[in-house]
Amino acid sequence: MKLRRTVAVLFGAALAAVTFVTPVGAQSAQTGSSTTYQINARHDGSLVDSGVGAPPLSRKWSRDLGGNVSYPVVAGGRVFVTVASPDGYGTVLHALDADTGENAWEPVDLGGTYWWSALAYGGGRLYAQNYDGVLTAFHPATGAVLWTVALPDQWSFTSPPTFSGGLVYTGGAGSGGTLYAVDAASGAVRWTQPVENGDNSSPAVTANGVYVSYACSRTYAFEPASGGPVWDRRTDCSGGGGRTPVVADGGVWTRDGSGDAPSVLNVADGKVRGTYPANGWSPAPAFDGRQGYFVDDGVLQERHSRTLASRWTFQGDGRISTAPIVVNGYVYVGSLSGQLWALNGATGQSVWSTDVGAPINEPDEHNVSQPLTGLGAGGGLVVVPATNLLVAYGQ
Repeated sequence: MKLRRTVAVLFGAALAAVTFVTPVGAQSAQTGSSTTYQINARHDGSLVDSGVGAPPLSRKWSRDLGGNVSYPVVAGGRVFVTVASPDGYGTVLHALDADTGENAWEPVDLGGTYWWSALAYGGGRLYAQNYDGVLTAFHPATGAVLWTVALPDQWSFTSPPTFSGGLVYTGGAGSGGTLYAVDAASGAVRWTQPVENGDNSSPAVTANGVYVSYACSRTYAFEPASGGPVWDRRTDCSGGGGRTPVVADGGVWTRDGSGDAPSVLNVADGKVRGTYPANGWSPAPAFDGRQGYFVDDGVLQERHSRTLASRWTFQGDGRISTAPIVVNGYVYVGSLSGQLWALNGATGQSVWSTDVGAPINEPDEHNVSQPLTGLGAGGGLVVVPATNLLVAYGQ
């Protein structure tokens, strides 16, 4: 058995912060790497990577990691995922060589209650967070622990972290909710803000705002550096849970698992710009400029981000499960049947498909029975978690 380093053992009681030809995407597109859930800090699922050629792609490598696999972080010649532990509660962090799929460093037991954890990357560090709110920074080349902090005041952490501007943003719940901004270099908590619920909403971050969205359409915007409130949109109902918002084309795209129609809010003031036809439980949409891509009830549909008019619909096998991503103008989606498709984002034409070899699970933004999953790309690869498999495709 390979040696695993356990963060909780290494740092035990010291759980306070310790320092130790293809269209071009929108301005929000992340070039060359996936740094958090849905590619980037805006969660808009859009990537420009000159290393990923036009499909068809070929399988570069595949790994069976022994448990349900999270969304990948793809950066610095590595692919990072967390995996539900096969030996009881907790998850395991894996760092794989992007070229070969072999271990870049030994797996790390992240510990924690249940099987939830999530990753982010930025500032030359990899950040891993478990359900108990232990946030740890690793050296991405070696796996060395740089710092670890137990986030205060809450006990249930289900919001994937986001890196932006030298800070790591995340949320916690248990007694009300808390939004955190953590110094990426030291692990010191720079600011906190109370929020209603605090579950399941990975902060979407731009230069001007940090956006989180919870049940019954409770959405907040905060100033990134200070945490000062910018706006707060609330409705008459209340409830637990949340969904990760997407920032695209001047809007904050929210989904509400309570049953209300998903809404798009103005980034400046939080006023409702419109609603879009989808189930509130649907995966996050992706955007390429003013083209939006929405999965609802097993079907992918393109919509204009302002008019919401649709030019095409792709049925696939009727079991499309993933949040879409857009790489160099091609839309990638996966199915519960294990099928992966690449479509021309302008026309909806399927230009390539392949059988990954296992069901591609939908992103579960409500439960903690597995890490949050989703597609990723970067470094010349499209990376697909499919249940216990992690599969990389490229030229």
